[in-house]
Amino acid sequence: MARAGSAYPQVDVDASQLITATVTTCDPRASTARALAACRRSGGRAVVPGPGRVVREADLARAAGWRLGALPAAALAWTGVPVVRAVSSEIDVRRLFLAGAPMVLVRDGHRPFGLIEREGVALVEREASLAARIEHQGSRDGDARAWLLRMAGKVGEGLGMATFAVGGVVRDLLRGQPAPDVDVVVEGDGIAFARRLLDEVGGAIVVHPGFGTASIEGARSDGTALPRIDVASARSERYERPGALPRVAPAGLAQDLARRDFTINAMAIALSPSAFGTLVDPYGGRRDLERRLLRPLHPLSFVEDPTRVLRGARYAARLGARLAPEGRRALALACRVARYPALSGQRIRAEIALLAREPRAAAAFDRALAWGAMALWHPALRSRRGLGARLRASARFAGLLRGAGLDLDPGDGALIALLIGNRPRVVGAALDRLAIAGAPRRDLLASARGAALAARVARAARPSAVDHLLARRPALVLAGAWIGGSRTARRRIAWHLREGRSVRPALSGADLIALGVPRGPAVGACLDRLRSSRLDGEIRSAAQEREQVRRWIGHPRSTEHPRGERIRDGKEA
Repeated sequence: MARAGSAYPQVDVDASQLITATVTTCDPRASTARALAACRRSGGRAVVPGPGRVVREADLARAAGWRLGALPAAALAWTGVPVVRAVSSEIDVRRLFLAGAPMVLVRDGHRPFGLIEREGVALVEREASLAARIEHQGSRDGDARAWLLRMAGKVGEGLGMATFAVGGVVRDLLRGQPAPDVDVVVEGDGIAFARRLLDEVGGAIVVHPGFGTASIEGARSDGTALPRIDVASARSERYERPGALPRVAPAGLAQDLARRDFTINAMAIALSPSAFGTLVDPYGGRRDLERRLLRPLHPLSFVEDPTRVLRGARYAARLGARLAPEGRRALALACRVARYPALSGQRIRAEIALLAREPRAAAAFDRALAWGAMALWHPALRSRRGLGARLRASARFAGLLRGAGLDLDPGDGALIALLIGNRPRVVGAALDRLAIAGAPRRDLLASARGAALAARVARAARPSAVDHLLARRPALVLAGAWIGGSRTARRRIAWHLREGRSVRPALSGADLIALGVPRGPAVGACLDRLRSSRLDGEIRSAAQEREQVRRWIGHPRSTEHPRGERIRDGKEA
């Protein structure tokens, strides 16, 4: 036991004692394969291809395994890595990490010989516990969310599983924003945890055994709706090819956070009662969130999963964030690799649909295009000019369709906005890349030519001609005409949806037969002609319709169908 006034020896820890990996140097122009060989010969875990640059052996090995050994090793480097002397104090090292450094190089004289990795040093951040924020969110929904998180922690403790809130709920809590859903990771069997949690919170559960995940939607006994909670087992991921779906394996929280896309999503909050609210932030995500920076967790992040570029565009628009320098270099590396045959078209289309559902969708797409992300879809796609206006037009048209009892998926509307203005060959290849076939492909091809249909609609001389051009067209084709059309064309398309398509003759087929129209196709032709006359304002009552039919029957050889076909002896020619 320490006694007052007594002197005790102090242990001064310097940088050399904090080293977590040894390093070796290599030629700045060395290829990935050569740098990997040098790293393995020296027994080091990283190479230094130049001042302030570090390439980890694990990244070199992954790139070589993906047949990217010819890439310059420097392209895989962390840059701007701070350097300290071996005798620098532990406090100096911690300050560098708290300022955002992902790692610190240690030198002996002028030669770097060791590396201190951020995850290998325990850091005490300000406001390490967010318990107070969780408990005082100032709304009924916030109270329900806090109760749910507390309950998840208790259930996890009862099962002997460490439980954490992760991802968006942590990010939104730090931003002071309500999180619509709650993502929970458990170090153990996520499905067993979810079933036990269901016993406590009630509601309905959907289980995905193949992924080890489950979702619960429920309500408290007082009727308060609970946020949806998505549960997953902590896992690691390994990508066998760039763009392929990863192989997953059970793991701890540290590995689960290490597999994520950006530092702002690699944070967790402990939920166990003894540590409730403790922030786990191994990569400085909180600092990046405050600075509105999107920083990937490693240089190969966008190569192993190129859809992270599209995801980053969503976060950039939603948070008003920008790519950190590391993110720009990771993007340049991903574009350098260029082709991702293992990346499925369905995944690209899913990410486009998510972009389209963003509140600031136009900004999200603009960011994705500015970053060159659409090259993942098709390198010849050219859509940035006027895209914002086309996306806004798509949103307005979707509202118009809803008013008419129809529907346009936001993702499909975005696809049309992106495809319009491109050459037919490019459009066809882009749809091939997304693996879109059958009727959807046919309709999207037609919608990409929507400007031509819109021009015909604008030139139509009569309402019946507009109706003939638009009747029975799929919603996707109408969307293409609206998005690519002039004001006149849009006004006429709106008239067709709101009024024109609902116009019907007062007489029925039986009425026409009673008037002397022969059974068969002639009845349909007469009904169409009556409808056209109604649309053009030539007749307005059932009596006028009867008189019109009698004239047609009396002069069959001079009567024309609205499409220019003649009705002869009561039949279409």
